[in-house]
Amino acid sequence: MHTRQPDNIRIRQGKEQNGRLSRQARHMRRGSDGNFLADITLGDILHKLWVGLSKLLIALKYQFHRLTAGIFTDIRLPWYKIAFIAIVLLIVTKKDIQFSINMKAPLAGLSEVGATGNQMNLAQPIALRQTETASWQADEQKAHTYIRRFSKVAAAEMEKFGIPASVKMAQGLLESQAGEHPQARQANNHFGFPLAGRQYNSAWENWRAHSLLLSNEYPGLFKAGQNYKQWAKALERSGYTNDGNYAEKLIEAIEKFQLYNLDQF
Repeated sequence: MHTRQPDNIRIRQGKEQNGRLSRQARHMRRGSDGNFLADITLGDILHKLWVGLSKLLIALKYQFHRLTAGIFTDIRLPWYKIAFIAIVLLIVTKKDIQFSINMKAPLAGLSEVGATGNQMNLAQPIALRQTETASWQADEQKAHTYIRRFSKVAAAEMEKFGIPASVKMAQGLLESQAGEHPQARQANNHFGFPLAGRQYNSAWENWRAHSLLLSNEYPGLFKAGQNYKQWAKALERSGYTNDGNYAEKLIEAIEKFQLYNLDQF
């Protein structure tokens, strides 16, 4: 025979059940379908990570014993330290690979472009005491604009230092990519690596600094007098550049744009 519980006991049990449901509801969230889903706490995440690490450690131990034929079965190894070191090495290795790829990426799209139509390849890779993988193609209009802009400066430097204006202009054209190189635009540096990293207030200041560099560091160049071909070959031999075709490029630019006329100023 079923005995009916007193009302006060049923009320107390009902309150306890409602309290449990209320506590559970505080740790639930409503999903997109209207159902309640349990919140994921930091403790749950750490627990999952620990379980995953434990499984990884067990797999590592199994593979180790399988590869070593069980010869280290009786030796206690610091497996957690080994697993930690393996993870660190994996992260470092990935970073090294990514760094290597990033270092090569800027050079990936650079390729030597030949002259076509009315264009002339003024700046083949010019290695000024270092290997520079860069090629540049400028149309003749940009080159002529650069020549008009600096013809008087080249003539003034020739008068003061004895550097043929044709050679000086050809160097400026090649090494600044007719003024289009970022160093020429941002730092007023038109003469490449020998003056790299320096900021100039004006292009004229940079041209004067280059004349002083040639005069002080390469006095043997001035034995060539006003012969632009001898100057070009002397520059290539002097150590100013390690580009084996530097003289040829200078002479080509001088004759292409008839820069030798600047030497008559």
